[in-house]
Amino acid sequence: MQMIPKITGILVIWLSFSCSSLIPVQNLSREALNGIGMFKEIGYNFHTACLEECTFSKVSQFEIEREENCACDTYLMADEEVNNLYFALMDYWEGLYQLSSMEMNQYNLNRPASTLAASNLIAFKEDQLLAFQKLSELSLKAVTGQYRKNRIKSYMKEADPYQQIISEKLVFVLKENLLGLMEIQNEAWYSFYKSMSYDPSLNTINKASAAREYYNLLGEHKAQANQIKVLIEAIALISEEHHSLVASDFKFNSTNFKAEIGRMSKDLRTLHHAYEQFKK
Repeated sequence: MQMIPKITGILVIWLSFSCSSLIPVQNLSREALNGIGMFKEIGYNFHTACLEECTFSKVSQFEIEREENCACDTYLMADEEVNNLYFALMDYWEGLYQLSSMEMNQYNLNRPASTLAASNLIAFKEDQLLAFQKLSELSLKAVTGQYRKNRIKSYMKEADPYQQIISEKLVFVLKENLLGLMEIQNEAWYSFYKSMSYDPSLNTINKASAAREYYNLLGEHKAQANQIKVLIEAIALISEEHHSLVASDFKFNSTNFKAEIGRMSKDLRTLHHAYEQFKK
């Protein structure tokens, strides 16, 4: 009978050590979730770009209709695909967080299972579709308790190539597609307002008002573009750090592992501060 308290004590000590040894992994996951989570605060997407272009075109041609009548369904589909990429990364990091903590089955995965599909704006290669599927499967196993805590390293190693592919695709779409649409709109604004400055039928007050309107639009776009650029940096940083840790065959409680997490945390806080400044 005296052995039971001793065994219980040993188990308590072992569990405490196990939990504390995984704190760096929890910190890593939390920082990644906060960094990638900046995505949901961005007030600009493909649908917004379509509405901007459509309404500006109507305004510049003095078209007055009872409704906007903007054909933006393709852009809504593009936003859905971008959201799928975002959630794939968030689900992975949430899975890692739960594996490294005692909080199993707390994450809400009630949204319908999603799949990637090419659209007129976003194309996907076979390896990207496979990466999305595999990362989603791994994440689901982690958050539903099907992936054992003592296999955290395996979870990270197995997911690493997939999280790299999804991160790279999301970065590409944000940088080349979304920011590209914004630049096209900026050029349309420039051409329109520049022509107004040469219009002899407009007086100085009219031209000054047009210039003010142009720079207000441009300033809003610049702030949104800077937010997107910061998000791109954060996603790339997190993906690269994950790959670096996996490639180094890390030990969770090692000094090097903790130092890497500390550096990433500092870099992400700097990016998050910059992101908040662009919101003002």
